[in-house]
Amino acid sequence: MAGNNSDKLILEPVLVTLERQGLMESVHRGSAIIFHSTEGILAAWGHPEKIIFPRSAMKPLQVFTALSSGLLLSNEQVALGSASHYGEEKHVLIAQNWLSQLSLSAETNLACGHALPKKNEDLISILKEPRDKSSSKSTLAKRIYHGCSGKHCCQLAFCIHNGWDIDGYFDEHHPAQQALFYHLEELSEWPLQKIGIDGCNLPAPAMRLIDFARALAKLANPQKLSITEQKAALQIFESTTSFPFLTGGEFAPNSIMTAKSNETFFAKNGSEGVYGCILPEANCSIVLKIADGTMRAADTAIAGILTTYAKNLKINASGAYFYSNQILKNTVGKEIGKCYWTGEKFNF
Repeated sequence: MAGNNSDKLILEPVLVTLERQGLMESVHRGSAIIFHSTEGILAAWGHPEKIIFPRSAMKPLQVFTALSSGLLLSNEQVALGSASHYGEEKHVLIAQNWLSQLSLSAETNLACGHALPKKNEDLISILKEPRDKSSSKSTLAKRIYHGCSGKHCCQLAFCIHNGWDIDGYFDEHHPAQQALFYHLEELSEWPLQKIGIDGCNLPAPAMRLIDFARALAKLANPQKLSITEQKAALQIFESTTSFPFLTGGEFAPNSIMTAKSNETFFAKNGSEGVYGCILPEANCSIVLKIADGTMRAADTAIAGILTTYAKNLKINASGAYFYSNQILKNTVGKEIGKCYWTGEKFNF
């Protein structure tokens, strides 16, 4: 792995602007790349060599590592393993069944923290559930509700498939994590820059933006990979586009954009303003990082790129139009402004 991140701070271009009553209120700078699997960079904003933590946008690559080992998973499990989910009933049921198949339990074996569902309806539902008031450990928050519980289920399944001890599966020195690091460096053709710790307690590898783009582009066009890896890449795309709401939630922007794409792309968000997209028809990936980490700006930026280059990338970006030029409303429904993509237009 390479040394620490000593990149100089360079001002990145404005990708997203927020206006209120016609007055510019905020701007969001960042870097982004459209990367072709054989031709390389087709368009770039900011700094392609910027070192980032891809965070949850990396989940398809984590699932790819597990599938490439020969692990057999259903399409629903692959989609949930790639998810930052909202803890909706469908997410919880798949995770519970998955753990049951492994003879494991969420509270005992998942290494992610406790969380609550994101939707009010789901919160109300669990409030109505009977609880053991005599137990000091009785709490509404559960590990199974955590947005990364699917990824952790996949990691546990990966360990069991390979005969590895599941204790400490989240440690960076565990064979499961070492296998991921190896795959990331193979796909990206560049050493990892640093290993941090993610919000869900798994390692968070740091990569240059261009290397993250190259790795995802190989999932978009896996012809040069091994037969097992090709099958893994194809299943990831098939699963995430067939079950887009398993990868986020009913109101998740990445799920909505993917669901309306007619299976032409898969968009995956990551914390702190990151996105990664897989576009097989165009043999491309798209990656971006909003400098200030704002997720609303990241939703707008990825949507702006998808809509601007929909024809070039051979995709249906109808689900992205709303996010590329969002009308902002206050709590009583009155229109107060807009948040929109302002990145430079490239021809390719």
